[in-house]
Amino acid sequence: MRIHKLQIQAFGPFAGSEQIDFDELAEGGLFLLDGPTGAGKSSILDAICYALYGSLPGSRTGSRQIRSDHAPAELAPEVTCELTIGDRRFEVTRSPAWVRPSKRGKNKTTEQKASSLLREFTSQGWKELSTRNDEVGHVLGSLLGLDREQFTKVVMLPQGGFADFLRAKAKDREDLLANLFDTSDYARIEEEFSARLAEERKKTESVEARLSAAEDAIHSEARAFLAGREQHDNAEEQNESKSLTTEESFAGYRTRIEQILRLAEAEATKLKANRSRTGDVVRALDERRRLFARHGELKTMQQRYAENHEAAVIASGRLEKDAQASSVRAYLAQAKSARSTVDEASLAWQRQQRWLSEELELTGEATSTGLETLRQHSQQVAAELAVAKSALDEEQRRVPLANEVAQAKQRAAEHEQARVKAETEVAQLSTEREELASGDLDQVAAGDKLHQAKERQQLLETQIAHAIARDDLEEKVLTAREAASAQELKIVEAEKSLLALRTEQLSQSALCLAAALEDGKPCLVCGSAEHPAPAMADADATLIDDEQIQRSEALVAEARAAGQKAAQTRDTLLAKLETSQLSAGEKSVAELRVELGQTQEELELVRKHQTEVTVRITKLEQLRGRIEQLTARAAQSGIEYATAHQSAQSLTAQLQELDARLQELRSGKKNLADQVAELQGRSAGLAKSVQALQTLMGAREALAKAESSWEIERQAAGFDTVEDFTSAILDDAERERLRQLHRADADLFSAIAVLENSEDYRAAQELHAKGLGAPSEEELQNARAQAVAAEEEYESAREQVVLAVTRLERHDQAVDELQLLRADAGPVIEAYRRLRGLAEVIRGGGENLYKMTLSTYVLAARLEEVAIAATERLDAMSGGRYSLHHDDSKQGNAKSGLGLRVLDSWTGKYRETQTLSGGETFMASLALALGLADVISHHSGAVDMQTLFVDEGFGSLDAETLEEVMQALENLRAGGRTIGLVSHVAEMKQRITNRVSVLKTQHGSTIQRDGLLLASP
Repeated sequence: MRIHKLQIQAFGPFAGSEQIDFDELAEGGLFLLDGPTGAGKSSILDAICYALYGSLPGSRTGSRQIRSDHAPAELAPEVTCELTIGDRRFEVTRSPAWVRPSKRGKNKTTEQKASSLLREFTSQGWKELSTRNDEVGHVLGSLLGLDREQFTKVVMLPQGGFADFLRAKAKDREDLLANLFDTSDYARIEEEFSARLAEERKKTESVEARLSAAEDAIHSEARAFLAGREQHDNAEEQNESKSLTTEESFAGYRTRIEQILRLAEAEATKLKANRSRTGDVVRALDERRRLFARHGELKTMQQRYAENHEAAVIASGRLEKDAQASSVRAYLAQAKSARSTVDEASLAWQRQQRWLSEELELTGEATSTGLETLRQHSQQVAAELAVAKSALDEEQRRVPLANEVAQAKQRAAEHEQARVKAETEVAQLSTEREELASGDLDQVAAGDKLHQAKERQQLLETQIAHAIARDDLEEKVLTAREAASAQELKIVEAEKSLLALRTEQLSQSALCLAAALEDGKPCLVCGSAEHPAPAMADADATLIDDEQIQRSEALVAEARAAGQKAAQTRDTLLAKLETSQLSAGEKSVAELRVELGQTQEELELVRKHQTEVTVRITKLEQLRGRIEQLTARAAQSGIEYATAHQSAQSLTAQLQELDARLQELRSGKKNLADQVAELQGRSAGLAKSVQALQTLMGAREALAKAESSWEIERQAAGFDTVEDFTSAILDDAERERLRQLHRADADLFSAIAVLENSEDYRAAQELHAKGLGAPSEEELQNARAQAVAAEEEYESAREQVVLAVTRLERHDQAVDELQLLRADAGPVIEAYRRLRGLAEVIRGGGENLYKMTLSTYVLAARLEEVAIAATERLDAMSGGRYSLHHDDSKQGNAKSGLGLRVLDSWTGKYRETQTLSGGETFMASLALALGLADVISHHSGAVDMQTLFVDEGFGSLDAETLEEVMQALENLRAGGRTIGLVSHVAEMKQRITNRVSVLKTQHGSTIQRDGLLLASP
């Protein structure tokens, strides 16, 4: 990076516009920036930093007092810097926020926001890149590769700060290095290891808790089972178990549980045999009781069979006769049904005979010849009916045909009238359309005018709202400014009071020490045990104690907090006021409301005109559509008239032809409808007569066949007469009663046979022969009670066996699960131990003998690089005597690795940096600053810095040392660098003739080059 030009206006101490041409100064390579203290030398460096990053360096960051108090009220503060980064040339212009004069408002001022402009010089000239404050700083910072803090350390080398760094403690040196070198990645590694260690610790604690809980559960469950079950006192064994390992204790539990299991199994075996014996007794008694019960049941059944067997035999004979009669009953029913059918057919034929005699004067006979005669008469009447119906259809079709002729003629007349009417309306509407088309029809232009009027109205309404807010905010801003100014005065008064108290307390130091003196005890200052003349306070004097100082400091802090709040309120109101002023403009609310009234009148006129145009266009479209409809209707009516007229002519011809045919059919005959009705009656009667005669003849034939079948089947079933058949038939209730009697007899006979041949019967006979009978109830109850008691004793013993087996299985399972849990927990615990050791090393503990964290270790490496780079300059400045070295020796329990020592080649020994003289300290600090700048540029990837500034510190050097430092600076500018030395030392003016001077006056500072004014406001 090379700076070409810098222009400053109303900035810091510079009241007007000042300019420095660094390209002209670069011809000499080394130039001096001199001037008295407070003239503004450092303000030039501030201006460069502000131009690039939008803020001042160091402790002045965030300051709002950037504009010169000497500048005219209307002159805007501004800094313009032209520079080259790499092969690209930029111009950046920045203006801080400032209060400018305004025509409006009670105090006639308004706050102007900060602004920025970044331009780049291209082949087409200057091209604008950005106007955003933050974006300009981001673009330049990314191109430089340095943030603001790094830039001020690399390009602007303040010697006082590096002298402090040279003599600083390790902790303070670490803070500065952390600001210059980014170690956030390593800090995140430390945090990540801490987080992982915490996570692994939780896992390990959880695993260890599970192991402990599992062991305790095994002990607890085993002891609970053994308690009260062992037959001897185990107190002595329990005392011995305290010295056993966990595995030995678990094995002991298993042995004792197995012993209890063996005892329980032996007891269960003995009780099981007793249970079997008592059970066999009960089962034998139950079996005797059952056998004798079956023997008594057989005797009872034999008696019942003897009493009912004769009645069952009679019932069987009657059921057999009933079955034979039922087998031929269907033939009787068929004969009866045929007789009934003949009777019904005879009645129907008699009715038809009467009709034939009365209507047709025919004598119907129930023979085959009579049936054929009726069929011939029926066919003849049917033929006559068909002819009459054909003529009747023609006659009935005439009426609707005549109606169709009349309707067709009427439709033709209506269509003709509709055509004439439509043509007349078309002519009238065409005239009206021509009149409307001659008016204004530009709806788009009318809409544009209405839209413009509405936008103007909305704009004025918004502007009025902002103007009202602007007027209100102007009063609030004035009040806020007065409140902020008043609070600033309070802060000054509180700080003055605090300073006065501290000064007074300092002046009373001797009195405080004298008050603490005791005879015979050494003085805290001189160590003497004698106090001949201690300081004495006046009688009315009041000593200032620390509590008064703390109260005063609290008042100062409270005043500053209130001042910050008042300033924040003022700044917020100023920002809102500026927004309202930009939106409202310079016009008053009254002027804006007058314009709004005029705009509303114009809007009403434009809206009315647009409505008229819209109505006219709507009517015109409606007329156009109506004319099209009527034209189409006239054409359609003409077509429909021609169609209807042609249809009427065709239907008239058909009607005339039909009348001629009907006239021919009616000749010599009566009315066709009456004739058809008469023929239909005759035809139906004849058909019904034929059907009745056919039915009667078929029924007679079926009756003869049914009576013959009934006689044959009845005799075959063994019934010679109808009376024999009737007496054999049983009703349903009697038949069911006889069937039940027969079944009961057969079932009882079968049951008796089964029992007589059964083993139970033979066994009962044998027991009876031995003199044994059925057991008594008392004998059974006693045997069952003994069996129940034996069962309960056995189940109790068996339960103890199951419990012991279950306990043994669960004990083995728990021990196995504990072993698996230990196997799984081993890697987790080992991983935690390894991670804990590594995390302790990373955060400076454990085996880390130097007590350095990972971030500190990285910074120590950077410091070692800085020491090497600084030694290259310090060796030249000190004539080869001094060199800087990184010191990582251990410091007891404190952190190591950030120490600096100086090697004195004259003595060959290392020296502490605090032992250097003032001139030696300056040389070492300058070398350290230049070395640090090189390392920062290297690690940040920054561009090569072609313009550097060295600020103050030369007054502490003797002539010889100054010569060596100047020689080192001459070497530094090799390669085209421009070095600016900031100093007010007179000897520097004699040595460096290429210089820029800052002149201080009561009206502000100015800049001169070789005694000539560079630029004027």
